[in-house]
Amino acid sequence: MIGSAILLGIVSMLLLPLEMSAAILIALTLWLTFRGGALFCIFLGWVLGVFLGMVRAETHLWTILSLIPVGIWFFINWRHKIASDMTSVTCAFREPLVRRKILRYGGLIFPCIIYPLGGSGVMNKYLMIATVFSFALEKISCHVPFLSKWLIIISPEPYERKEKSISGTTCYLLGAFVASLFPDPASVQALVMATIGDAWAVLVGQRWGKIPWLEGKTLEGSLACFCGAISGGYVFGLLVPMGQAPWLILLWGSLATLFTEGLFKHELDNLLTAPVSAAVMTAVIWVAYIL
Repeated sequence: MIGSAILLGIVSMLLLPLEMSAAILIALTLWLTFRGGALFCIFLGWVLGVFLGMVRAETHLWTILSLIPVGIWFFINWRHKIASDMTSVTCAFREPLVRRKILRYGGLIFPCIIYPLGGSGVMNKYLMIATVFSFALEKISCHVPFLSKWLIIISPEPYERKEKSISGTTCYLLGAFVASLFPDPASVQALVMATIGDAWAVLVGQRWGKIPWLEGKTLEGSLACFCGAISGGYVFGLLVPMGQAPWLILLWGSLATLFTEGLFKHELDNLLTAPVSAAVMTAVIWVAYIL
């Protein structure tokens, strides 16, 4: 059993190094989100990595086909453990935080799919549509009980719509739209950093956070935010060359993500993290260009 896992990891990294880098990031993020189910998260990350290889023009079809038998062997050997992990993952979906984070990860569709296909202009338009739709849906749901109950099930807590003028999800979309107005690659990198960095900050801070610092946030959560932001930006740049940024830009963007997420609470960090990160990276690019 251990041999199948080792073989799958070695062969996958040799044949699809870029895609498997993304798979590792996905698996780690899912494991943090579900607070367990490691083997299921690893296998799901591997499947998504193979899918990325299939849709990338640079990857040969025979490379994908050669990986599938190894993946099947791994699944057969570990099927009982994967099934057990799926049970724990299903239980985790009962938590509002987990459902909200899974919904938030859907925001990666904009930089990871729409941006490579249509560029920043198309991504900007779709973000504007998504923001308007989310805001309108919130307001309508306040007067339609059935719709309100459905929204509670899929993610946000009731207080986000009843006691606030705008929910965290809509704030996130609005912030992403504002960030997309900045020039490339700062705009698209900021979306990736904000999505992954904020998630890692909350999930690590709530689980392992011991040392309080900025505005009641924990040092462990903020460091996780930085690691998630910079690793997400780096892996995204490898897979989408048009959105690639130098290490110095990623460093400043990740630091901006860290401090914005740490200094602001509730919906404000959802609103400001991506725009501030994009603004800082744009400023660094301009300064570097002038100098």
